[in-house]
Amino acid sequence: MLKQCALIMVWTSLAVSLAYGATPQKPSAPQKPVAPPSLDKTIRAEVEAALSTLQKEGDYPAAQKALQKSFDRVIQFCPARNKKLFRDVAFARRLVSLLPEAAEDQRADLLTLFRKKPRFAQALLFLIKPQQESAAKVFALAHRLAKKNEAFLDDFATLAAAICVVHDVPFTQRVNENSAKAEDPLALFNYFRTYEKRMLFGMRRVPAELLIYVVNCGASIPEMKWALKKYAGDKKIGRHFFDIKYDHDHLRLGTPKKVTKAGWNLINILKHGGVCADQAYFAMTIGKSIGVPTTYTTGSSAVVGHAWVGFLEARGKRAAWNFDSGRYGAYKGVRGNVQDPQIRRNIPDSFVSLLAAFVAADELDRYYVAATNDAVHRMIERQKVDKPLPAAPANEARTPIRGIALADQLALLEAGLRACPGYSPSWLTLRDLAEEDKLSLTQKKQWAGVLHRLCGSTYPDFYLEIVAPMILTIKDVKEQNSLWNKAFKTFSRRSDLAATVRMKQAKMWQDHGEDAKAGKCYHDVFTRYANAGPFAVRALRETETILEKLDKANRIVPLYAKAWASIKRPKGMASQFARQSNWFRVGTIYADRLEAANDTKRAQAVRKTLGISSK
Repeated sequence: MLKQCALIMVWTSLAVSLAYGATPQKPSAPQKPVAPPSLDKTIRAEVEAALSTLQKEGDYPAAQKALQKSFDRVIQFCPARNKKLFRDVAFARRLVSLLPEAAEDQRADLLTLFRKKPRFAQALLFLIKPQQESAAKVFALAHRLAKKNEAFLDDFATLAAAICVVHDVPFTQRVNENSAKAEDPLALFNYFRTYEKRMLFGMRRVPAELLIYVVNCGASIPEMKWALKKYAGDKKIGRHFFDIKYDHDHLRLGTPKKVTKAGWNLINILKHGGVCADQAYFAMTIGKSIGVPTTYTTGSSAVVGHAWVGFLEARGKRAAWNFDSGRYGAYKGVRGNVQDPQIRRNIPDSFVSLLAAFVAADELDRYYVAATNDAVHRMIERQKVDKPLPAAPANEARTPIRGIALADQLALLEAGLRACPGYSPSWLTLRDLAEEDKLSLTQKKQWAGVLHRLCGSTYPDFYLEIVAPMILTIKDVKEQNSLWNKAFKTFSRRSDLAATVRMKQAKMWQDHGEDAKAGKCYHDVFTRYANAGPFAVRALRETETILEKLDKANRIVPLYAKAWASIKRPKGMASQFARQSNWFRVGTIYADRLEAANDTKRAQAVRKTLGISSK
């Protein structure tokens, strides 16, 4: 009966259709549920819509809200292997977050430019450090650069980005009594672009993170052309440190340098010589002129401060920084300091060494690691206010693959660092988590192992910078002491780092009321490293404080007497240089302590030896 009714209804329907002139149709098959579009396609559509609407309406808060929502979805649902989606959404989010800082009359032009020139835009946006530099000034230079060179921006994306973040503020380098002022940024861009084929590593494929150590050049364009003509193609740029003859009269007598009187420039430095600062500047600057990333590096031994050159050199298919040229034996175990040309602050040379890892990483991986770091900071931000990531829309049946828990944060950090281990901000995020005592003991040990494999021997300064906070947050003093002792052995060949470990160990004992044990650590520093670096002076002062606290002030004068006797006296240098030495600094304190103990005669004798007048 039911079958008959169904047939009647079908035929009745056909009859009605024919009556009204419609073409007969077969009954439609039951429809299958429609799967939601892929995550990649959905989010890319959202990003494109947000940016297009922004370009039409200029509503940045609305664009920021829309792209933050898309980024949250990437964090929650996107597999770590989808590097392009992480990169593209993180880039769009950075763009709409930072561009409002640009001058209002430049904002629309820049948005159009960045959408037309995506390689330049990505290179610049992933390079900017908004917490440490003015994005407004960077964008102002990008706007100016584009007016004259828009056609070249994507071909020379990393060069243009490096120029923008280094020269957003006029670049001047002080080298003792002299200084070098960079040419106009547009002139520098044209120099490197014009002579790109003669640059040792080229320009088009070099990461911007390395090119900032090329474009921070204070020489004039004629000087750079002179250097290019004379040194182009030289792979061992560090050796030219020794092309500059040393001005011994200046060192011994303190007389003005010959090159300063002649006029300080590359040609005159080569002709008249100078001191280590001029040697380092010369080698560094001819390196930049031929396209080699170079640094002016400084450090202090137990005797005096010194400058040497660092440069990037090819090693097979990879590259590494060489900080050995001009770094004499007394400075082999001393931390080198380099000015970061982007933020104009000193950083350890090992932070620069770490950048060599960018050479082996392709462009996608370099931006992906930055994107994952952005994602982790977003997860931390949500975690602090106890707000989980929003669920998927009702029409999308998606299962989250990560939340905002610490384990998810660490997994994403690791995914990024596996792609590009040279990205220090991600390591610093890990350090911050350790300093906030977020990591369990197991996690600290696990990441300490990863750090040691990556950095332990190659980048020891960087390794200590990250691992120290992990050790400091271990509450069990015996276990913390054990880890400090292991770290001390790791740095046995680096006196400055070994001394740093002992100083941190001493502070740990002081914080736990174990002054005698702290004193032993400080004693170890000035006993082992009196002739290695300035840290010995601080260790002596800390020991003095502990002796006073323990009512053993009578040991202070003998302490300084023994320490001063063990320090080598500097020879063959003018007094203004000798006064930087441990010998002079400890001797001065020793004389003061003798004076305080009413031993005036010995105090005068010490001061006479030091070459200073008695009080």
